[in-house]
Amino acid sequence: MLDLVIATRENTEKLGYFVDDTVVNPGLGIPYYKTVIEGANYEHADWKDQACVRTSQIHWRDDHNVSWLERHLEMTQAFIVIGKNPGLFVLGEPTHDREDLEEKQRALPDPNRVKAYIIPAGMGLILKKGTWHDFPVSCGPPLSAFIINTEEVVEALATMPQAAPMNHGDCYKLRLSEQWDFTLRFPDPRPFIQKHGLAPQPFPVPLMGQEGYGAGMHREEVAAGWAKGKKVVVVPVVNVEVFVPGSRGPAIQPHLQSTPEVANRGWRDYGNTRGLKRLVEMFKELGLPATAVINSEAVKDEDVAKVLKGSGWEFGAHGLNNSSGASHMSRQEEEAYFKQTLDDLQETLGSRPQTWLTPGFSVTERTPEIAAKAGIQALLDFVDDDVPFYLKHEEAGRTLCLPYCMETNDFSCVLAKQLDARQYVQTIEDHVRQLAKEEGEKVVCLGMHTFVAGTPARVLALTETLQRLRELPGVAFATAAQAPRRRVGACGVFQRARRGARKCCEGLRT
Repeated sequence: MLDLVIATRENTEKLGYFVDDTVVNPGLGIPYYKTVIEGANYEHADWKDQACVRTSQIHWRDDHNVSWLERHLEMTQAFIVIGKNPGLFVLGEPTHDREDLEEKQRALPDPNRVKAYIIPAGMGLILKKGTWHDFPVSCGPPLSAFIINTEEVVEALATMPQAAPMNHGDCYKLRLSEQWDFTLRFPDPRPFIQKHGLAPQPFPVPLMGQEGYGAGMHREEVAAGWAKGKKVVVVPVVNVEVFVPGSRGPAIQPHLQSTPEVANRGWRDYGNTRGLKRLVEMFKELGLPATAVINSEAVKDEDVAKVLKGSGWEFGAHGLNNSSGASHMSRQEEEAYFKQTLDDLQETLGSRPQTWLTPGFSVTERTPEIAAKAGIQALLDFVDDDVPFYLKHEEAGRTLCLPYCMETNDFSCVLAKQLDARQYVQTIEDHVRQLAKEEGEKVVCLGMHTFVAGTPARVLALTETLQRLRELPGVAFATAAQAPRRRVGACGVFQRARRGARKCCEGLRT
C-alpha cells in the first residue's frame, strides 16, 4: 500500500518543481510593472519549443490499483490543479540516472520510492525529466487539471489503438503487472482529504458500495417463515482471540501503558486459559448451541484447540489474530488472508468454517464478495438490522448476513458502558424480550469474548439469564449456520436434522 501524503515543496523536490503562490527566483528585471514581483524562468523546465496546453476533468474511480507508470526523458510535464478540489498523483523518483542501480533497474520505477501525493487545489507540479507518474486521480469530487505537455507526447498517446505498453514519442509507459509480481495500490483518499480539510465542503463517501454492504453487493430479504414460528432467534457468538505480543488491545485498566505491559495482556490471556472453558461448561449445562468465531492463531495453543473440539459448538472464522484486520489489504492480500485463516482452522479443528467475523470490523469494500467466494455461508460483519438478509454478488454468489448486535455485545456493555454483571445480562434480557413483543421475526447475535463474558461473575449472571430466555415463549437459540435454515425443536433449539432432535432437547424443558 502506497503512503498517502500532502504534496509540499520539500517532499516533491526530487520529483519536480512545486507550484503554489510562492514566487520562485524573484527579481526578473522587466521594467514595465513596478507592483509586480516577477520570478525567473524555471531553468530546467523544457517543452522542446512545442508546448501544448489543455484541461481535463477526472472523475472518481473505484479501482485503487496503479496499473501504469510512465516517464519522459526529453521534456518536463506540468499538472496544475484548478477549481476547488484536490487531486491524487502517483509519483516515483527518477531512476534513469541513479548510479546505485543496474541497467535493467534503471528502466523500471523503484517501488520503494513511489508515493501517492495529494496536491491541493490551486497548486501543481512541473515534473522533472524521468519522474515516473500516472495520470491524476480524483479524490472523490471531480478533479480539474491544467496540463502542459509536448505535441510529440500527446500525439504518441492519442494514436495508440488500445491501452498497451509503449516506448516512442518520448513516452516510455509500463504496464506494471508485466514487470512485478505485486500490485501497487493507494489508499482511498476520501477520508484523508476530509480529515485534512482539503475538500471545500463535506461530500458523501460511499466507502462500502452503493448500498453500504460492499462493492457490487446487493441486499435481498429472507423470505418470511425462516424462524419456523419463533419470534426471536438468539445466536450466541463467542470470540476466541489472540493478540500479537507487544501490541495493544482491549483493556480492563487502559491507564496502564508501561512496556512491557503485563496486566491487560494477562487479563486477555485469561480468557483462553479459563474463560473459554467456563463458557463451554455453561452452554453444555444449559443445553444451548453457540458459535465460536476463532482467530486461527489461537488454536496453535493445544489446550485451546482441545477445549473447542470438545465444546460441540459451531466453528466460525475470525481472521488470523485480533491485532490486524483487512482494511489496508489489497484484493490479493485479503483473498490470501481468508484462505490462510480457513485452511489453518480446518487443519487444526477438522472442519472448514462457514461463518466469518472480521477482526475489529476492519473490512474492505471487497470483504463480503471475497467471503462469498470463499464459501462463507453466514457473515457477521454488519450491525444495522434485527433481521437476517442475503448479500448477493453477480460473480461471487450470495451469503447470509446475520446482524451482529452492538447493543448486547459484552464489549459495548462492559467496556464501553461499564455495566456490572447484572446490568449486562439485564440489557440482554430486556433486548430479547422487547423483540419478542414486536411484529415479525428477529435475530440477535450475542457477541461474547472469553476474557469479558467468561469471567466468574458474568458467567453466573449469564447462566440465569439465558435459562430464563430459553423458556421464554417465541424465543429459540441457534448457531450462526443454523439460524435461517433449520427446523426448531420443541425445546426452542434449532436443529440440524430431525434425527438430532432428541439430542438437542435433552435436559431442556418443552
